[in-house]
Amino acid sequence: MAASETVTESERLKSLIISTAQELWEDKDALGKFLNVVRRSEGFVALADSLEESPVRPAKPSFYGVKSREFQD
Repeated sequence: MAASETVTESERLKSLIISTAQELWEDKDALGKFLNVVRRSEGFVALADSLEESPVRPAKPSFYGVKSREFQD
């Protein structure tokens, strides 16, 4: 049961990270600072790197296969 709770929490965090990156997209300085904080968390380094390297604003979290809809419109 703990493993399924961890997956759910991970999905929620991924959704929050992607949604926040969408909102900060126009302010590259704030986005960079946010993604540097995200990189400090194990398991989210690759996500932060891919968001920073993307030339376009991130899609909704569901596009990336994130199941949580908690932080989506």
